[in-house]
Amino acid sequence: MKKQRHDALKPLSHHHHHALVQAMALKQAGTEETDQSLGESFRSLVDYWEKDAVSHFRDEEEILLPLYDAYAEEPETELMKEMLFQHMQIRSLVYAIRENREDPYDKMHRLGELLEKNVRFEEREVFPVIEEAIPDKYLQRAYGAFHRDSYSGF
Repeated sequence: MKKQRHDALKPLSHHHHHALVQAMALKQAGTEETDQSLGESFRSLVDYWEKDAVSHFRDEEEILLPLYDAYAEEPETELMKEMLFQHMQIRSLVYAIRENREDPYDKMHRLGELLEKNVRFEEREVFPVIEEAIPDKYLQRAYGAFHRDSYSGF
């Protein structure tokens, strides 16, 4: 039976849901599967990025990972390195899309794939390790520091 996500990490999982919605839109950009124009796809990405993704990455990198490192007896450094590397790749693609709009669909599709991969990786591999390592009371404190997303306020 699948273990339920710790209450303190539910805001981050909720943000991940919105990331998956954005990932799907990015993968469909410029195809027959969407009726959004390039401008609409671009604005949707920028809106998601500025209102939610930047803060979400900060929550993970500046709150959650340092807390994990403080309490993990033997930190899973390769998992955490992979997570940070994926964040860097995502940031790089967002930057490339924003700075160079020539033939953006390929970049949008790659970004959608990477965003989905990152969410699945964090939910399936990183969060279970973090939940196991950090004592409950410290996870609860972190909960109050996470940003609230622009979609639902969670």
